[in-house]
Amino acid sequence: MDLEPSSSQAPTGTTRTASGKVRGTTSRRSFLTAASLGAGGALALSACGSSGESSSAAGDGPVELAFWTYTLKSADPAAQAILDRYHELNPDVTVKLSEVGGTAETSSKLLAADRADSAPDVVQVEYRALPSLVVAGVVKDLTDDVADARSGAEPNVWSLCTLDERVYGVPQDIGPMMFTYRRDLFDQYGVAVPTTWAEYAAAAEQVHAADPSVYIASFAPTQFEFFAAHAAQAGAQWWSNDGEAWTVDLTSEESLATADFWEDLVRRDLVRVEPLLTPEWNAQVNAGKILSWAAAAWAPSVIYSVAPDTAGKWEAAPLPQWTPGDAAVPFLGGSTYLVPEKSKNAAAATAFATWLATSEEGSKLLLTLDIYPGGNGGREATLNSEPPRLMPQQTDFYRIADQVIDDTTIDVTWGPNVNVAQTAFGDALNEAALNKSSFRDVYAAAEQAITADLEKSGFTVSS
Repeated sequence: MDLEPSSSQAPTGTTRTASGKVRGTTSRRSFLTAASLGAGGALALSACGSSGESSSAAGDGPVELAFWTYTLKSADPAAQAILDRYHELNPDVTVKLSEVGGTAETSSKLLAADRADSAPDVVQVEYRALPSLVVAGVVKDLTDDVADARSGAEPNVWSLCTLDERVYGVPQDIGPMMFTYRRDLFDQYGVAVPTTWAEYAAAAEQVHAADPSVYIASFAPTQFEFFAAHAAQAGAQWWSNDGEAWTVDLTSEESLATADFWEDLVRRDLVRVEPLLTPEWNAQVNAGKILSWAAAAWAPSVIYSVAPDTAGKWEAAPLPQWTPGDAAVPFLGGSTYLVPEKSKNAAAATAFATWLATSEEGSKLLLTLDIYPGGNGGREATLNSEPPRLMPQQTDFYRIADQVIDDTTIDVTWGPNVNVAQTAFGDALNEAALNKSSFRDVYAAAEQAITADLEKSGFTVSS
């Protein structure tokens, strides 16, 4: 996952209280001293800013919406068909696509556009980035505007973009975690598909023993979101908030148990230390030297994009369980549409975002982009749709993906300084993996860096 721009620092025009909290002195938006993002419920904010007002309501005349996205590509006929359909339904609204990079680039540009009073109208970012943008005061509160659309997605999906019971985004896609693997090569090496992480470690040993040039998976130290998700599966919570103060805890025994797990595999050379989607990684995947990826329902489309000739050789299974018998997994990745505070067409922008993400027709159309829609219409459509192109033979793919969403997703809270956490964690873990040094030390150092950054930025942090 990409890095977030630094946005945990208090904006200009703030003062700190004796307790270390930050109190805003600007009238546009008071500074939020606590922000969190949970997959199963929202946590408290100490203050809520104004929601902003639209200067152009949907249906008031011709409107051109500036839409920043990295999912809809202007050269993709499926994306253009979606925009054409919306224009057909709303002749006075034209949506202009701007293909901005991943979440880090988009967030950075949005902060700059907000300062320059040149914000777009709809912006796509990953869920984990939303707290920092809310803290920065650049996101419109959509709670009242999307009230009629709430039935279009499940509550635990809406909660991905909900803070302190206020909605700041509309859920585009979700990433229920899954295990994607080379069925043919697992069979060739006589390896059973792992149902627990202990079985995964045994499978890694079996694969590498059969052919030392082959690994069950790559170990990508900079994939911060995966390690946070794995720790959550084990029962850890890296960020938490009680409405007054933050707690940062990467060093609970649950969290450190997952650190020990990966350190053991790296030390025994049972996973290949290799960043994802590099030319080398792509070549290894194509050559059948990397056999699986523990990620989410979007992984098949990513693998297909770099290894289309391997289609038909892959399958997907439920994510290995940390605790045998406990099938709960977090969401991994996924993104939301938000409306910037300074959008000049906020009402029309919200109408477009909710149609695309939560209406039956819109969310079904998102499925044509080979993503897993967050809206109920799109989710239901997956159950009768063709499998991903990577595994056209696996007709139960979407049923496997869907089975964990409603009842077994784990709450994951993201803090307002994910950017700092990613840098502190990923760089140090990469060095530890290459040097085969202590992963526990990395987790402890990252915890200290995250805590120090929160305190420096004026947040109250509980020991």
